[in-house]
Amino acid sequence: MARYNYTKDTSLTLEYCYEQISRLIPNFEKQVFAKMINTTKQNLGQRMKKGSVLSVKELDILRENLQENNIPSRFLDSATLPLEDQFIQVPVRSEVELSCGSGSVANADFITDTIGFDVNFIRRLGGNPQKVSIVFARGDSMEDKISSGDHLIIDESKTNINDGMIYAFVYDSELYCKKIQKRPNELTAISLNKQYQPFPIEKDRTFNVVGQVIGVIKKII
Repeated sequence: MARYNYTKDTSLTLEYCYEQISRLIPNFEKQVFAKMINTTKQNLGQRMKKGSVLSVKELDILRENLQENNIPSRFLDSATLPLEDQFIQVPVRSEVELSCGSGSVANADFITDTIGFDVNFIRRLGGNPQKVSIVFARGDSMEDKISSGDHLIIDESKTNINDGMIYAFVYDSELYCKKIQKRPNELTAISLNKQYQPFPIEKDRTFNVVGQVIGVIKKII
């Protein structure tokens, strides 16, 4: 997957970011902020005095840290990136089909194409621009949200299951796209089409989360 240039700067100042987070976290310390962008307190202090801005790399690190700690990061969406860094090429795995039915064989993972996306579009979907890919849906068990042939945007960094979210996963060597119901010591795969019955994810079988489905691209004809 293409990466954007981490040596370049955004339009957001360090001071602005610190102030925004301070509004969300009482007694927020600069030392903690420094760790959030992978620098030292001394370096941060010097840069803030100069009115320095976040680099593209620091923007991504900060956003990831905020999201991991359930701290709102929408204020980062106002960042303006260098023109050549505003778009990424997302890999398309056209030979991978996520079953919205009874399962499809998980034996193909080739990148056959790429699609350009605005970085902030992916972020507004709640995704990590560096970790998204596109695969295809097959079957009708996730109607009417997901139809057979739809392009699914998968965030491969989101492998920790949250109740009620839709995930791409491998179960018993087959690929699925299902909503996952999470209960204490229990996971259930649920189809949105009520004609399909839920099924439990059994602990003695192979189960790996590919990523969370964060968006769907449909053809309207």
